[in-house]
Amino acid sequence: MKMNNWLFLLLSIAGGAGLAFQAGVNSQLGKKIGTIEVAFLAYSVGAAALLLLMIFLGKGDPSAISSFPKWKLFVGVLGAAYIFVTILCIPKIGTASTIVAAMVGQVIIGLIIDHFGLFGAQENPITLSRSMGFILLLFSLFLLFLKR
Repeated sequence: MKMNNWLFLLLSIAGGAGLAFQAGVNSQLGKKIGTIEVAFLAYSVGAAALLLLMIFLGKGDPSAISSFPKWKLFVGVLGAAYIFVTILCIPKIGTASTIVAAMVGQVIIGLIIDHFGLFGAQENPITLSRSMGFILLLFSLFLLFLKR
């Protein structure tokens, strides 16, 4: 694996760690102010932070959004749904089980996207080793959830 690929792998791990931290804090806040309210707050604060980054550091072209099919704008709802679901699930099944279950969903869709090269992704067929990686992830979910 190339050196810069290791950097992206580490960045992905750090991003996942941030999501787990966010999920735990959001769950705690959800008990106090409500699940939907915290999801809205988290998304609003995140959107404000991204707006500032876009204004000061952005190099893209936000006006190009009009060239995309409108259904693709729906993906923002998926991010909000993820936040809502984690806030809802963590008090019931725990942070680790919630995060790994979400990872199972991500890996299933990720394998399909990679296999077929959807959305401009590089084709990366489902192989025995990739399937085994997914099976081990399922097994880890089973072990984490077993105590319930």
